[in-house]
Amino acid sequence: MRARVKYCKGEEVKYVGHLDTMRTFTRCIKRTAIPVKYSGGFNPRVQISFALPLGVGLTSESEYFDLELISKMNEMVFLGELNSVLPQGFKAIQVEFLAEEDKKSLMSLVKEAVYEISIDTDFTVPMIEEFLAKEEIMIAKESNGKHKISEINLKDYIIDYDVKSDRDEKQIITVHATAGSVNNMNPNFVIQAIEKYLGKVNDFDIERKELILG
Repeated sequence: MRARVKYCKGEEVKYVGHLDTMRTFTRCIKRTAIPVKYSGGFNPRVQISFALPLGVGLTSESEYFDLELISKMNEMVFLGELNSVLPQGFKAIQVEFLAEEDKKSLMSLVKEAVYEISIDTDFTVPMIEEFLAKEEIMIAKESNGKHKISEINLKDYIIDYDVKSDRDEKQIITVHATAGSVNNMNPNFVIQAIEKYLGKVNDFDIERKELILG
């Protein structure tokens, strides 16, 4: 049996990388009464898999991992057990127990994501909206581990967007974009594009508001 867990990652742990996040959850799960299923062999491991990695420095309201279990347990008890051992900044907010025939990997289900990008800048909302309305926003992208630079059109990744100001006079850009192992938009591309075409951004924060599974 598989449990799909939705969790959030707050300010306190936004600089914890993906591998350390995986290790944190694995260690914490071992300290609970959750009926975890371990792999076989000489070095049994918790059978856990995570969805799309979150970049260092980002917070999130919508992260997922799948956990193999020996048996089902009450949802509230499961969440209580896990949250009682997680460090501050991580919180499990939902669990769903999947049918045995559901064999699709979690990563293969990731299709889209919604990011909220808060920028400290002198650019007005109309300026940013006009910029994002362009048919082409070309930026440089480095292939992972290959040190190869290619040009991409950022607009090929953006499904929808919205721009508004908050009470602190920061500009809030909400971007609904493609995500996953094939056409994944790194939200830092938006900052990169703004600085290339409009000018320097003083400061920014990025939060993943939703990870959308197909």
